[in-house]
Amino acid sequence: MRAMYLANYFIAGCIASSFLGWVASLHPHAFRAVLCLLAAIAIGWGLSWLLDFSLSKLLNISVADLQALLIGSLAMLLIGLGVFLCT
Repeated sequence: MRAMYLANYFIAGCIASSFLGWVASLHPHAFRAVLCLLAAIAIGWGLSWLLDFSLSKLLNISVADLQALLIGSLAMLLIGLGVFLCT
């Protein structure tokens, strides 16, 4: 059951990322807004890698689980951006 939840979250993340790419393709101002959002996400993602030990204690999960979530979130973002780049 947990694998189904994780797969659903992964698919939802891919859909959200491709939706942001579609919104960015509509108008230059939307592109800038989505670019700022993606920059904030990238900064948060990078800080999560740097602070993984303290963040894992804060979230009460293991470091390996946190790193798996970070790799999964990168995969979601890349799949969504791949959809944007192919359109």
